[in-house]
Amino acid sequence: MTYGEAAVRLGVTPEAVRRRAFRSKWSRQPGNDGRTRVRVPDDAPVTRSPTALPDTPALVLALEAHIATLKTDIERLTTELAGERAELAGERAARQTDQEQLAAARAAADRATAELVELARRLAEIAETQAAAESADSEPEPPRRSKLGRAWGWFLRN
Repeated sequence: MTYGEAAVRLGVTPEAVRRRAFRSKWSRQPGNDGRTRVRVPDDAPVTRSPTALPDTPALVLALEAHIATLKTDIERLTTELAGERAELAGERAARQTDQEQLAAARAAADRATAELVELARRLAEIAETQAAAESADSEPEPPRRSKLGRAWGWFLRN
């Protein structure tokens, strides 16, 4: 019998019969019509595919009802997803606004810090100037006189 006939008898594809014939060393010979003939042993295992269930109206109706249920579920989930997407877009906009406000607050804090540092520097200068003035008032520096001034100093004092 040909590979196709053997495939029908064994319940497999012609390619599977060809490979099984090669592995099991079944005798093969070319036929007059150009197709290879193979001798299948009587004890060769028959592989049958499961038979298809006949289409019954009850099964078809149940499947159609299930399809309708699945379609409604898809529509419901699609609308929920659209609502969640809109909510997410609103939250993103609110987050962007919050980030802009935070950046403005940080800039204001940086300006205030710079101003505070400048005021602290000025205060330190003023304190230094006052300390120098107080030390000058407490200990007067002796007048410096030239040689001529020293010579006439006794005259100027009186």
